[in-house]
Order: sequence, then structure tokens, then C-alpha cells
Amino acid sequence: MNERARVAAVGVLRSIGTSRGVLLTRSDSAITSDHVTSDELLRGRLLDELTRRQLPSGGWATSTTSKQAALESSCLAALALGLRSDGAHRVQDFLLRVQNPNGSWPAFVGDDPDGGWVTSLALIALRDYVPGIPARLRGFHWLLKFAGKESNWLWKWKFRTTDRHVRFDPDKYGWPWFPDTVSWVVPTSFAILALNQVPCSCGDLGRAPHRVTLGIEMLMDRACPSGGWNAGNGVVYGAPLAPHVDDTAVALLALSERKEHLVAQSGVLWLERTVQGLRSPWTLAWVMLALAAHGRPIEFLLTRLRSLPDLAAIEDTSTVAAISLALGCHDTLSAFGVAT
Repeated sequence: MNERARVAAVGVLRSIGTSRGVLLTRSDSAITSDHVTSDELLRGRLLDELTRRQLPSGGWATSTTSKQAALESSCLAALALGLRSDGAHRVQDFLLRVQNPNGSWPAFVGDDPDGGWVTSLALIALRDYVPGIPARLRGFHWLLKFAGKESNWLWKWKFRTTDRHVRFDPDKYGWPWFPDTVSWVVPTSFAILALNQVPCSCGDLGRAPHRVTLGIEMLMDRACPSGGWNAGNGVVYGAPLAPHVDDTAVALLALSERKEHLVAQSGVLWLERTVQGLRSPWTLAWVMLALAAHGRPIEFLLTRLRSLPDLAAIEDTSTVAAISLALGCHDTLSAFGVAT
């Protein structure tokens, strides 16, 4: 199985929860000091495990069975470690080394010279790294030019006239996973979070607020009728699609400043109803961050999560990093630029 196919399979396993173990974040206002201590100890063990898995290059592979550095795993691990370890500085230097000449970042080292969605994660991971400022500026310029194919006039005409199978407004577009494809919910959400951190309005960077607004309008336009978000569209061939938990959670992070909007509120309510039966550690980590970003209680999940064993043994590195991020909820939301 090649690396891309294996990563796709890992994504399915994340969603159905076949990895061992699960735990998430604390609510500072709702958890006792004993629980805070327990959560901090657990997070420390997970960060130690991430440090142990770091490759000599400074990045991280998708799992313990791979040696090829992957940008998603590396960026999430960098965010989890913060600036408090030698490993954090090594991954930041790694990110600078593997940036593409056009300012983007590849999904895997040596792959995707045109770049892809992980550019947004890299920009966020480098937010506090002073030597990374020039690289971030190049990345922001690239991200502003990166858009779904429906932003092109010909594709807008196509979706308005001949291709009516999907229901959305092509004037409201976001970001694709990779160039020359249409907009999707998750890459659009991370791009919004990244562009909200643009440090100035000089030159092309002055376009950032407009692109953020377009991205937010796209998310609002493509929400599922029942609440939440599918991967791309809410209605296809006239039939409403079922929301996905992961996509909904990440979209709500990007919409944290739209808490009063009915679409965002509907997504939060759908997420709270759906999360009761979930046990996937990857999914639960993002759900907890999303609910915390919208000021919702999260303690109801913690008892269930704390009882599950041996989180550090989870093979998927991005999942270990995501749980660590959720355990450090306040710092993580701050890194994403989400006010709480």
C-alpha cells in the first residue's frame, strides 16, 4: 500500500475509532484540581511520546510504522509541543527547510511541489517563530492566491447552467485540498484560521479579510439542512447530505466569531446531539475544541474519556497530537486565534 492510500485508510480509522484509547481536554471552570492534575500528567506523557517519535529530520511520520515525514502530523505535533522544548525548535526549522519555492508546503517531503491545504497548518505552527516570519509571509501570499476552481468564471457559469446536481452559490468559494479542485470544508476552515493571523495589510495581504469573508460565506452556504457540515456540499441531486462530525467540528472552529449566527448555532446543537455515541479519539479531540470555542460545556465527555487506557500507544501520530492539543485546550484555541 502506498503512503497516500495508507494515510486515507488511517483517516477512516480515525473516524470510526478503532485506535486504542481516548481522552480530551479540561474545562478550567468545571473540573476539580485532582482532575486537572491527572489531565496534565496525561498530557505530559503524550508529549513525551511525541518527542520520542520525532524523526531525525525534525518532522513526524503519520504513524510509528513509517519514516516519511508528513506535514499534517508534523504541524499538529509542533502545535502540541509549543515553544517549550528542543523538539519544537527542530520541527520549526524542519518546516522552513521543506517549504516549496512558491511559498506553499507539501503534504509529504519531496511531494506536491505546487502545495496544498497543509500550508494553512504550517502557517499556524510557525506563528511564534521569529526566524519563520519571511517564510510565513510567502505562505500567506500563496494562500491568498489558492482558491477552489469554482472561483473561475467558467466554472461559475458551469455550476449555474449545466451542472445543477449540487446546490451551492459558486460566488462563495473557499479553498481546496490541492490545486485545480473545488472548495472543501476542512481546508477552507483551516485557511480562515490561518489568514486571521496575517500580521499586516501591506501589499496583497490586504486581501486577507475579503478572502476570509468569502470563506465564511462559503461555509454558511454549504451547511447541511439538518445542521453541521458534510465534506463539501449540503445537498446533492436534490437530496440533503448527512453531516460529518470531523468536518463540523473544524468548521465551527473557523466560525468561532460567528457564535450568534443561526447556521453556527445549528451546527453546535447537531454536534452536541451526535457526540454522545462517539468514541474515536481523533474525532472527539476536535469536537472538544469546537465546543469549547463556542463556550459550550465539555465536562459531560470527560468521564467517559478518562476511563480509556494507554493513549500513548495509539499508532496514528496526528491522533496523539490532537489529543494533546485538546488537553491543552486554552493554549490550543489561542494558537488557532480563537477567542474564548
